[in-house]
Amino acid sequence: HPGGLGGGGAVRGPKGLSLLELVVVVAVLGVLLGVGFVSLQSYRQNLAIREAALQVATELMNIRQQARRLSLDHVFEARQGGSTYQVGPAGALMERSLPAGVVFQRVPAGGRVTFYAPYGRVSAANSTYELQGPGARVLQVNIVGSTGKVVVRAP
Repeated sequence: HPGGLGGGGAVRGPKGLSLLELVVVVAVLGVLLGVGFVSLQSYRQNLAIREAALQVATELMNIRQQARRLSLDHVFEARQGGSTYQVGPAGALMERSLPAGVVFQRVPAGGRVTFYAPYGRVSAANSTYELQGPGARVLQVNIVGSTGKVVVRAP
């Protein structure tokens, strides 16, 4: 071989991406980003409703304990379609808000539950506060039995 070069074929230039390869890479990245965005949005919607249900359940458990500890009746009150609720000792309720985009879809009759001192017995045994979040996701916060055990469930 003249010049000491091996192979008698055409000399190739520097390697790079062709336009077709670049288009394929961009298309694949677009699909992956689209799927990732949908998954992220769904995750955030689930997170908002779970956070709200945990918040309501924690409030209910706390006021039950406060009724027992302080020997004062404690109240949780919400209205259907609302995104706020009132909680605290009877006659001194404080207003709190649910996370953005979450509302009370269904509340017990009258929307009010009282935990009575000194044992923390509940006025509305087997009651449910149903929360609706973004993407029409729903979780229920149930008050089970007269002792006021609080359980979060999907409907």
